[in-house]
Amino acid sequence: MESSQNKNSSGVASLIVSIILAAAAAAFVSATYHRNSVWNDPPSMWADAAAKSPGKARPHYNLATVLADAGRLDEAMKENNRAVELYPNYAKAHFNIGAIYHVRGRVDEAIEKYKLAIALQPEIVAAHNNLGYAYYSKGLFEKAMEEYNAALSIKPSHVQTYINIGYVYRDLKRPEDAISAYREALRYAPKTALAYYLIGEAHLTEERFDMAAGDFKAAIGIDPGSAEAHNGLGKALERTGRRNEALAEYSTALDLNPDLSDARENIKRLRGVVR
Repeated sequence: MESSQNKNSSGVASLIVSIILAAAAAAFVSATYHRNSVWNDPPSMWADAAAKSPGKARPHYNLATVLADAGRLDEAMKENNRAVELYPNYAKAHFNIGAIYHVRGRVDEAIEKYKLAIALQPEIVAAHNNLGYAYYSKGLFEKAMEEYNAALSIKPSHVQTYINIGYVYRDLKRPEDAISAYREALRYAPKTALAYYLIGEAHLTEERFDMAAGDFKAAIGIDPGSAEAHNGLGKALERTGRRNEALAEYSTALDLNPDLSDARENIKRLRGVVR
């Protein structure tokens, strides 16, 4: 069986990168630069701003966020480091450095940066959430929950934190508590396909196959391109004897993601039964 860390590794990267960029929108809203050709290219815009104000931390920080958005993490790290050189107490820049470390698997270094960001600016919700996820990935569930609860005390509607709490309960073999956490995520964001998928997985584990099928269908209704949800639906259908429908779902999952080995194995197994 895959470890929880491996099962969620791709999710970690997308989550962390998304969080790095969260401050960029505010930066654009507050910008007062004249609209010229560089506006069509955010990295060029902020590079221009940083060049014109080399001694100011904020342009380097803003440049770092848009570079990360473009997947240019080495350059983003350089600009974040420049921001903290100019302003050592720049909490969000320290957080961003930690997030890049986290994406790259340097979890211990990420933890130290998250902790520093929190010490400087305790209300950064994403720092608590990410620190919690870092602890979770190391199997430190109690410390993870402390950070998740801290995040929710600041922002009770932080959807990803509820998802992450669900992961902890899932790994502790507490499926009902996991489902409750996922449902809290849905209370604040009803169109969260991932939450429905995870509820479906929990029902599948508890052999509530019809309920699992309903939640997988809900996930697909929101995100038809989710190969994992189609694969999960296939499992639920297969366990209720609906093998032809299950095979169709496994095939859809594999079409959507040819690297989804579980779907491929399910097809091979089921084709030996369905003739």
